[in-house]
Amino acid sequence: MLYFIVNKHGGSGRAQKTWDKLEALLKEKNVEYTELETQYSAHATQLVQEICKSRVKDKTVIVVGGDGTVNNVLNGIKDFSKIKFAIIPTGSGNDFVRGLGIPTKDKNIEKNLDSILEGKVKRQIDIGKISSGDGKTMHFGISCGLGLDAIVCEKTNLSKLKNVFNKLHIGNLIYLALTVYTLFSMKSHTVTIKFDDEEEKTFDKVIFFAGLNTFAEGGGVKMAPYAKVDDGKLDFCMAYGIPKILTFSKLPFLSAGKHVNLKGFMVRQFEKMKIVSETPMTAHADGEHAGYQTEVTVECLASKLNLLQ
Repeated sequence: MLYFIVNKHGGSGRAQKTWDKLEALLKEKNVEYTELETQYSAHATQLVQEICKSRVKDKTVIVVGGDGTVNNVLNGIKDFSKIKFAIIPTGSGNDFVRGLGIPTKDKNIEKNLDSILEGKVKRQIDIGKISSGDGKTMHFGISCGLGLDAIVCEKTNLSKLKNVFNKLHIGNLIYLALTVYTLFSMKSHTVTIKFDDEEEKTFDKVIFFAGLNTFAEGGGVKMAPYAKVDDGKLDFCMAYGIPKILTFSKLPFLSAGKHVNLKGFMVRQFEKMKIVSETPMTAHADGEHAGYQTEVTVECLASKLNLLQ
């Protein structure tokens, strides 16, 4: 059974138009399917949980939405081995599908649909998991992080300007504007990090760190330019020890993925890491707020998601 989880309010109007085109194609091809429309934030998580409980053996979940809807779906799946997954992108950021190499334009809808209708798992990709010290966990397809990027994600989601920027097709600018503002106002942190089986190390004046499954987050910021979604590892990016007056000169390098060898950045791979901060840090998973944490564990769940595209 094909279950389409549709967020018709995403992409500032684009999502509804995309679904209309997709629905017409489904009827034209005489495809049997179930449409499940999200009604509120995180509703997709509940919808997928209900799908997982059903007795239908062959379950295919197709997200018609953006990165937030994908994240909600990933956090509703209880047994990934029993779900086939696909996505028709309609969001403003689309970092997840960009990392997968899936076309984002509506002109590719029929090609995407035909690939899905074959019903064949084309690849198994990694996803990440972030666990806080109190035992709460969240899955992510793109990235998780603490510090600057998490604060910007939280402010962006709360900003009334987000929809305005998206309608003008300049949604990425809101991330840049809030990043500049936050850099001036935020405090840095002292953290201890342990990668895999290595000895733990302490870093001062940490601005942000992120664990990434895809090469970009925040609407295309290439934090992990060499990341791959099927290598069994996550990529780590951290900015630390950079005087605030110099941070703005480094932003263009970060956005373009040219920061790897710059002083003040650490970029590397890992399978599992533990981070302890002396002070609470804002956390996120795929841009969704994940609380204020002093201790988190981030790990790669290798070959976890059965992808039809």
